[in-house]
Amino acid sequence: MNRQTILLISDMRQVYLAEIMTKRGLNVRCLDIRNSGTVKEQIEKLKSFLAEADMLILPIPVTKIPEQKMLNDILNKNLTNDTLVLGGCFSTEQQELLERRDIHYLDFMKDEIVTEENAVATAEGVIAELVNHSPYNIEEAKIIVTGYGCCGRAVAARLKALGARVTVLARRREVRKLAKKDGFYAADFAFGPEEAMGAAMLVNTVPAPVVTGAIIRELPRDAYILDIASKPGGTDFACARECGIRADLALGLPGKYAPKESAYILDRAVERFVRKEHEM
Repeated sequence: MNRQTILLISDMRQVYLAEIMTKRGLNVRCLDIRNSGTVKEQIEKLKSFLAEADMLILPIPVTKIPEQKMLNDILNKNLTNDTLVLGGCFSTEQQELLERRDIHYLDFMKDEIVTEENAVATAEGVIAELVNHSPYNIEEAKIIVTGYGCCGRAVAARLKALGARVTVLARRREVRKLAKKDGFYAADFAFGPEEAMGAAMLVNTVPAPVVTGAIIRELPRDAYILDIASKPGGTDFACARECGIRADLALGLPGKYAPKESAYILDRAVERFVRKEHEM
């Protein structure tokens, strides 16, 4: 690539990613959107920068950019067809925009390798959040993990290694069988209220309303709920507040707890994507 890579910085992942890509010889131009007072000015610069861009890398999730309508308008009017676009959790509107313009793009969060590698950093971030906010030790604590995808598996495994008594809640029978094979007690969400009794912590990984009022009302008042699913999460936060139970939606844990490792994960994904595009 002989032109520019435009990188929007929303957290330390992108700071490290810019360093890594620059060392690889790419011409990286950064737009820092972390300051709410200057974010519009930074996004406005995209209008002129995109004309010279081989690649545009947006945050994870893309919704970290506060001016979504402004961003979408600029992308629609200023993106050229040969600019590759990368980011995390594109909105439906953004996906349709890119596909309508025949612009090739990668959603980092739909890349299987990124998802698997990111799950490790996410799980370690979960441990840090639980230690920081729960009044209980993890060892010997009864902890519910909802969902058993990449993140659910990684979280459950690390909690088990720390001595927790982990219960996995999952809808699909085959997923529960896998969790049981891995050494966990697993149950359907229908048994969630029963399993919630005596649980010190609950970690949700499902981006759907699965941590319902029926489950929350059976939790002890000093339980801690950590929701790491994409916005708006899968927890009835209003019910948690009514019950006096702390419930946090914690997004971007890799960027918070392992930003440099996360940057290397993203850089490898960029290289794979660019290589694939060149082979087409």
